[in-house]
Amino acid sequence: MRKLYFFIIIFLALWLIPIGELIINYFDFKDLMEILFKSRTLRILKYTLLQSTLSVIISFIIALFPSLYVANNNNYLSKILENSFFIPFFFPPIPTIIAFSLVYGSNGIISKIININILYSLIAIILAHSFYNSPIFVKYISDSLKAIPKNYIENAIIDGSNKWNIFKTIKLPIILPAILKASFLVFTYSFVSFAIVLSLGGIKYSTFEVAIFTTLRSSLDFSKALTYAIIQFIILLIMNYIISIPKIYEMTIEEKYTEKNNIFVYVFSIFYLIFEYSIVFTGTFSGFYDFINNRFTLKGFINLFSKEINSYYPIIKSFYNTILISTIVSLLVVTLTYIILRNIRNHKDVIISNISIISSMGISSAFLAMGLLYLNINYSIPYYILLAIGYIIISVPLAYTFLQQRVLSFDYSILEAAKIDGANTLKLFIYIEFPILRNTLIAVFLQIFAIIFGEFTISYTMQSMDYFPLISNINYSLSNARYYLESQALASLTILIIFIIFNISNFLNKEN
Repeated sequence: MRKLYFFIIIFLALWLIPIGELIINYFDFKDLMEILFKSRTLRILKYTLLQSTLSVIISFIIALFPSLYVANNNNYLSKILENSFFIPFFFPPIPTIIAFSLVYGSNGIISKIININILYSLIAIILAHSFYNSPIFVKYISDSLKAIPKNYIENAIIDGSNKWNIFKTIKLPIILPAILKASFLVFTYSFVSFAIVLSLGGIKYSTFEVAIFTTLRSSLDFSKALTYAIIQFIILLIMNYIISIPKIYEMTIEEKYTEKNNIFVYVFSIFYLIFEYSIVFTGTFSGFYDFINNRFTLKGFINLFSKEINSYYPIIKSFYNTILISTIVSLLVVTLTYIILRNIRNHKDVIISNISIISSMGISSAFLAMGLLYLNINYSIPYYILLAIGYIIISVPLAYTFLQQRVLSFDYSILEAAKIDGANTLKLFIYIEFPILRNTLIAVFLQIFAIIFGEFTISYTMQSMDYFPLISNINYSLSNARYYLESQALASLTILIIFIIFNISNFLNKEN
């Protein structure tokens, strides 16, 4: 068996075994049909589809003008707008929830100005999803606009085309696949949203992801939870197939076309910047300010490391656990992903790898956590091992995406020459591959580390806090127990750590 297929099979086994165990023991077609047409299931489906669709529409609308600005400018504002792309992938959900509560809650900043409270409503869910996912539209649309060669537009103008015809015949065909792909990504991320819906919307607006968790927590009914998971998985599988249909145009250009934006595009981009980064800055600096008493304080940070609070909430231990598991899993993920990509030899290998790896992005995190929890109950596998498996499953597709272009474009003729001189596989990697790909590999390691560091759904669904506490779970528990200062301080620390890691990885990528 070729090495490529061996490691692909290992990866597939990681998620097929826990999910297969559930299906073998709990799947019943009669139960599926019975639950499928129940009013509660249809209500969950309705709200899941509604909030996902509205999130796509609102995200697209608010991202459109910032996308135009980023595409046509190269200044500090455009760079800050473009860097908002880190939010959907690296900004932790719990600090986001805390920041939204501080800004839009009953005693929040906005409510004090216009006396409005949007928490625990559909508006709160859509607004939070738009904050999270609109940067995906900004990135995809602006990149597509930047890919339009200058001579395309200039030739059209010489031929007498007006702005509408240029947009219809040149710009739209190029940016439409990017819009569709971004739309499907935003829909998928909103569809599987867990922490945002659970905390800002409540049970009334349950999605399948939330329903899986609440079913397990209330009754440990694996059969019912599995039915919800299967329904979600089928929908996501269809969505993932649709995602692969539109092809984004990739053109090598010497000079891109730019045009001057009007004042409305500039002003709207400023408001969009305020909307996105107000949440980021509120989450970052909330630990330094007591919003109830309106004063700056470091009390929250001091209390975080006190013996009194740590006797009930193992904060220090959670830091150790989170850093340890994030480091180990990130190393394993980068290694496994690199081996898979390194052994791709032809177009057939690319197709098989893409289907095997990328398709796992359609697996619900709550569904996966349910399968891992079942392994713990049946076989007493330690929580830290199961959590590591879960993080590997959700991280490998992202690492695969981050590394794919760089590794597959590597000049392997260098390695062939070294092999003739007698170099073995280890020496090839140490003396040739790693020095050339070092920045990329370290950058992806840091990106995966940041993602795992802030992950919430898997660990919370598995209720791992009593067995292997992690920062995201501890933060959520502190907030629920009304330790607001401490929760805000922990959120600030989490954001600062992840933001620093993201910027280091971003710098390393630019150095390539």
